[in-house]
Amino acid sequence: MSGSARNGCGKLKERQMEERIFSWSLDGFGSKLFRVTADDNTRFINRYSTMADGEDRAEQQGNEESEYRSFEEFWTDFTGQPCWLRYRPVFVHGDYKPFLLDFFSNINEGALTLGEQFRLILWLFKLEN
Repeated sequence: MSGSARNGCGKLKERQMEERIFSWSLDGFGSKLFRVTADDNTRFINRYSTMADGEDRAEQQGNEESEYRSFEEFWTDFTGQPCWLRYRPVFVHGDYKPFLLDFFSNINEGALTLGEQFRLILWLFKLEN
């Protein structure tokens, strides 16, 4: 959603634009990171969700959110989790692929277990395709 709308006082008010830029999943849960722009301000909102059991596997949006000032701030928090490499990337916006490819190129593969090396390959495959 973008553009302008009139508020109750007849003044133009900028609408909020929300764009998904990153999402990951693991065993029935995950999160989506959105770039939210309103009134020339940009912030990043991470929303957590779970998948319901059953045939339809409907996504249930959680009520937990985290807010960040930048993608870099989010990424520092995300990679600060002990098992972040286990998470499977689902979507990466093209604007952020160069940043992530640079980040992954600086990982010391020799310090990773075989399982972590395999997961690193999965991340790189997602970023390059």
